Amino acid sequence: MAREKLLRRTYQKKFDAFKQNIIETPLQGWLRTIRQFLGMNMSQFADKIGVSQPRIFEMERNEKNLKISTMERIADSLNCDFVYAIVPRENIEDIIRNQARKKAEKILKKVNKNMALEKQLAISDMLVEDIVDDLIEDDISGIWDDED
Repeated sequence: MAREKLLRRTYQKKFDAFKQNIIETPLQGWLRTIRQFLGMNMSQFADKIGVSQPRIFEMERNEKNLKISTMERIADSLNCDFVYAIVPRENIEDIIRNQARKKAEKILKKVNKNMALEKQLAISDMLVEDIVDDLIEDDISGIWDDED
């Protein structure tokens, strides 16, 4: 088995485990929630992380637009960890196969344009799957090229 495929499978298990433990973001956001749980008012929170009180108001109101480094610094100053991840919505292998299938169908469509003139169309689900396998094995990054 290819090293990359084995690595993808290993990380898929981690993604699956992570998905099971994802905690929904509180309606008021993490900053305000943790501040309130710690019993701090905005002024105390501002002093703790070294910013102005109006800045705290803005940060809590617009939490999603803060830099990761800012969130890490805030978390650290509160004796917390900032955790972030990009977790695939689907199985990694499925994402790859679906993209390779799109590419394979484009390739076959192009081939069939020429073959139609000679009445030798190359349409077959098995042929598509063979091309998918070849694309993934030979040059996986090529499945993401957007050539016509």
